[in-house]
Amino acid sequence: MLGYRRADIDLSNKLYSSSVEIEFIKVEDDLIGQLMHTLKTLKHEVKMYYEHDQLLLEETESFVKVCRNLVSSVRSYSTYLKEHNEIIVKYFTLTKKRVYADLFTKNVEPIVNLIKILRKHQNNAYIDVLMRLTNEKHLTSENTYIITKQRSLDEYIDINGTRYKVMRDKEFVDLGIFADIVIFLGTPSYFDRKFSEIFYGKQTMFLGYSCFENQLVQRRSFSDLIDHKFLINTIYKDVTFEKGFSGLNFKEIFVKSKEKNSEESVINHFENIVDIPLEEKVEVKFATISHGNYIFLPLRQDVNVIDRDSLKISQKKVRELSMGDLLVFRNQNAYNLVRELADNFMGINAERYRDSLERWKKRLRFNVKKKGIEKVSRILIVRYGISVAKANNIKNWMDSNSIKPSCLDELLVAFNFDSQERTEILNAASAIFSAHISAGHHISQTLMNELDKSLESVIDENGFYTFNSKEFEGASFNIEEIKRISNETHFIPECETLKIIKG
Repeated sequence: MLGYRRADIDLSNKLYSSSVEIEFIKVEDDLIGQLMHTLKTLKHEVKMYYEHDQLLLEETESFVKVCRNLVSSVRSYSTYLKEHNEIIVKYFTLTKKRVYADLFTKNVEPIVNLIKILRKHQNNAYIDVLMRLTNEKHLTSENTYIITKQRSLDEYIDINGTRYKVMRDKEFVDLGIFADIVIFLGTPSYFDRKFSEIFYGKQTMFLGYSCFENQLVQRRSFSDLIDHKFLINTIYKDVTFEKGFSGLNFKEIFVKSKEKNSEESVINHFENIVDIPLEEKVEVKFATISHGNYIFLPLRQDVNVIDRDSLKISQKKVRELSMGDLLVFRNQNAYNLVRELADNFMGINAERYRDSLERWKKRLRFNVKKKGIEKVSRILIVRYGISVAKANNIKNWMDSNSIKPSCLDELLVAFNFDSQERTEILNAASAIFSAHISAGHHISQTLMNELDKSLESVIDENGFYTFNSKEFEGASFNIEEIKRISNETHFIPECETLKIIKG
């Protein structure tokens, strides 16, 4: 019975036993790329600075939706934009009001200029790429389907004199089709997740504008950390991937979701704690980890990660972390672990070194409290020529995790430390920095040795693993997978970093 997939044995056999090839085709159009980036910036600006202006929020959402859907249309840019002219003009008229003068000049006017140019274009980059593909790959119309997410006005697309069937993704699945060639007009992240795990054609192509991420990472189950003979994950068996390319993630930027709102509420809660002084807040990235839990990862601190294949533990900068990385950290007092071991390495000098380092930070914090961070930044940049003394960097320098900024010598001069004091502080910073590096290496090697003794139980079926370290006084450690990590950064109380927050 066609369409009733549970009863369609032939379809099931084709889906799960056929060898398939996945290609990622880049659709080049600089103007579309610029438009998507400016829309992203506009949406962020409105959300950040006009959060209580309900009219602007609603009109911005409608406007962005119309513009973003341009990347799913096969109609000429001119035709599409003229069809939606009323909503576009309405938004431009609204944001021209004096109350939105800064927003219009900075964020809306660049979009106006791009749309003016695109309105004159009678082409569509999807059609241009489809014309090239049909010539290069000699695609026949028989058993070839072009899949869209939005409902198409036309049942067929004429490419080089050949008519190809156009179908919405939902309709395609409902009909229970297994095709020779399936061409998605959009990237994997634009379509439903099932199209990244089940492939409905012998050859699948994702056509994506170059500004968007267009790739599939072959995810490995946690059982890959166990002996290969125990592997049971066959989701990508007989699937061949071409290398894709990175870029904006459509859903993360343009699509609202309950999960995203939940993440935002967690971030807002910790960012808006008002009784914590500025010097006790640090710059962090926000990550979603196993079981839908969350964690704030401080940028100024390296974290331990475990390689999935070799189980080798190494340190990685938070800025370099990505989805799928396995974090290793201590459940209690994780923030202090490296510091504790570094102090042991420094011995009796540890307290003196840290007191010395704290002297210049106290002077910096005093100036920030007295004059404000923006004024301190301006003085350091203009009067003392410290070009890196941006407000965000100053916040980082004030936190206890910061040890030796690259401009520390110049900062000490700016804060009127004499020659002898500068030498003492610089020597202390070098000693602490070296001790922290040694502590990190020692922790990594020790954890790796302890894990090597029980490889088969490193990660359990729930996606995380907890173990007790004998070396570090029975400290309890977790291995957690990063499911998602923010591109932007946030400032939260230092005491709230590296703690698991229940989702």
